[in-house]
Amino acid sequence: MNIYDISKAAGVSIASVSRVINGADNVSEKTREKVLKVIDQYGYTPNAYARGLGRGSMRTIGIMCSDSSDIYLANAIHYLETGLREHGYNSILCCTGYDLEDKKRSFELLKSRQVDAIIMAGSKYVELNPWDNQYIIEGAKEHPVMMVNGAIEGENIYSVICDDRGAMEESVKRLVDSGAKKLIYVYSSRSYSGIRKLEGFTAGAKETGLSEEDARIVQGKKDFHEIASLLRREFKKAPFDAVLCSSDTSGVGALKFALSEHLSVPEDLQIVSFNNSVLSTATNPELTSVDSRLEDLCTKTISLLMDILSPNPDDDQDTIRAIPKVPSKNVLEAKIVERGTTRFIRKRN
Repeated sequence: MNIYDISKAAGVSIASVSRVINGADNVSEKTREKVLKVIDQYGYTPNAYARGLGRGSMRTIGIMCSDSSDIYLANAIHYLETGLREHGYNSILCCTGYDLEDKKRSFELLKSRQVDAIIMAGSKYVELNPWDNQYIIEGAKEHPVMMVNGAIEGENIYSVICDDRGAMEESVKRLVDSGAKKLIYVYSSRSYSGIRKLEGFTAGAKETGLSEEDARIVQGKKDFHEIASLLRREFKKAPFDAVLCSSDTSGVGALKFALSEHLSVPEDLQIVSFNNSVLSTATNPELTSVDSRLEDLCTKTISLLMDILSPNPDDDQDTIRAIPKVPSKNVLEAKIVERGTTRFIRKRN
């Protein structure tokens, strides 16, 4: 038996059955008794889809992430799912990988599951070619799209991002203030966040008067062994006294490089990494790392989503509506957490 059978047997509408199942107040006692009698008679157990009928909400949110083995994204999934459960929502997770067509297929899959909204975790969902983002813009016409640390302009698309650019620029300034003269920046991705970090490094170098030779930029794989090897090669070309890394994983690689070259940290070499993950405190010395405030990003995302999915008090069937007052772009300030791999003397104004 399903919700349609109950409706027929009780002689009431499907919407009325749904309201009884969900404990809504806007149903007569007589109708409630009819529906409950049929449910008791047939031992019906409502599923999530049945609960969603008649009120326009499945109370289920789709979550997309490119790689759940990535420590940053794994933590994002944890924060998002925990926050959704606290508000009475279930979630469907799609680990999409990095291929654009796979991302599109996952997006369509979530839409077909009648989710109330889609959360895209991580900056990898912002494609460099604007046209490749069109599937998100079109899909947002049907479902609200929340982006965690990524931003695309479009109706019904909401983003919560960290000021990665500002944090990287400030890191460069503080390294120079503490005596660093030759910096190298190691990054692994030209994602939305990756590009902001690159811009911040370039801006910081320009403001402090560093030349291109004294503010090198190199790209490597997000693997600490690969990063260590890359830095050894670069050091042989021209020594440097400070390394900035786009992730804590690369920061671990920088420490491995320093150990292999017998460089004292932070006396001979200063290191600043990014994300302030558990890796930053698992090394000796512990890594100075930019706290990109992932938990706050996810908490803010859930808070905004709940505002967007607020029930309309004028609708007795509890339909879902978007609230225009919710800002489409929300920026959180990053924090630099100083530990043992730097010798910062003060914070530059």
